[in-house]
Amino acid sequence: MRSEFQYFMNQDDHAAFDNHLLSIDGVSLKQGKLFDEILFDDGFIQYQRSILEDGILTSGRIAIASTALDGSYNFSSHQAVEALYKKLRSWLKKRSINTMVCYNDNLEKQTVQAVNNLWLATGAEAMVNESAIKLKQFKSGNVVFKPA
Repeated sequence: MRSEFQYFMNQDDHAAFDNHLLSIDGVSLKQGKLFDEILFDDGFIQYQRSILEDGILTSGRIAIASTALDGSYNFSSHQAVEALYKKLRSWLKKRSINTMVCYNDNLEKQTVQAVNNLWLATGAEAMVNESAIKLKQFKSGNVVFKPA
């Protein structure tokens, strides 16, 4: 399985997700420089946090690569880690919306496009609705996302 789930979360959303993760038997978090790892048995799920900086909240993600490109398994507990990934994705979806649109911030005449592959957690949604924070996949990007 090779999959990723992209989202926008604020600090409160991440704290709730971290608490949920650590309540699962056998799960631990390993802090990394660019992303964290959700460790389970001999496998892991990549966990990249959303970052709020200079009025821009960048997207984060959880991602799994339990198979190599040739289809061989990367770790022996692939079934258990894949099941955990699916449960985490479901948990996040229940606490998020994915009715969002995007537009290019650099264009004078902006065309709005529907987006359904990015999710906005409830805390981040409230923060965006109450302030001028912009949602972007990358801080330097021109594409801005917002709730529909």
